[in-house]
Amino acid sequence: MPWPPKVFWVGVVLYYGFTALCWLAEATSGINHIVGLPFWYAAFLGTFVIPLLMSVIYFYFPEKAEEARGGA
Repeated sequence: MPWPPKVFWVGVVLYYGFTALCWLAEATSGINHIVGLPFWYAAFLGTFVIPLLMSVIYFYFPEKAEEARGGA
């Protein structure tokens, strides 16, 4: 398997894309001044939901690829 696998790039785009979108939203629209919203997009999504999705992606897809190749 060549390194880095495609699933690595999916995770990179997911996490750093989310970070870039949050940075853009804070810089241009002042989204960080809405009460309670930084908690949801930074604390909840950024530290819980997105890393959870990335861990599922990093485990599930290579596991399925190995099963498809006939590995144990």
